[in-house]
Amino acid sequence: MEKIDVNVYGDSYPLRSERRELTEKAARDVDRVMRLFAEKAPTFGAAKLAVLAAIQFAEKKIELEEEMESLKQNIARMNVFIGQNLQ
Repeated sequence: MEKIDVNVYGDSYPLRSERRELTEKAARDVDRVMRLFAEKAPTFGAAKLAVLAAIQFAEKKIELEEEMESLKQNIARMNVFIGQNLQ
């Protein structure tokens, strides 16, 4: 684990990271989303923008988890089908 500094929405944050490139990319993504929200709601402070960004990322995470579960179910059905047709 290494210590790194990332910059999000004008502030620097010291972090520990096992995957520097991943953490830096995540910080850039958060910064980008916060800035997009700031363009749409310029009166919002950094805390509100961060919450909006967190909600957006959480929604995407949930969507991806649902998609992964669906893919796992499809794979399980295909495995059953293959197993039944190879005997």
